[in-house]
Amino acid sequence: MTVGEILLPEITGNVKNVIEFVKDSERAAVAFCQGRYKSRIKKLAAERPEECEIVAENQDGSLCAHIPVAWIKINPTKQLSEEQRREIAERFKQK
Repeated sequence: MTVGEILLPEITGNVKNVIEFVKDSERAAVAFCQGRYKSRIKKLAAERPEECEIVAENQDGSLCAHIPVAWIKINPTKQLSEEQRREIAERFKQK
């Protein structure tokens, strides 16, 4: 086994996830190689075929689809201080 095979999350070597859309457009093209995103896209395509269309499932294991741009979100995680983390943990323990 090579170092590259150990470090890559996919044995195919394909590690790209892509979201592409033109300004002011309603549809985006997405390509995913990660299983969790591929599973989500497949589920959405089955549930909402008028909004989510799988364009291709490639030989390298990646999946390409068209989705509404409105589904794309940039959602950073909250930055909490140690004190805030402790408070949240305490509240969680009390439930």
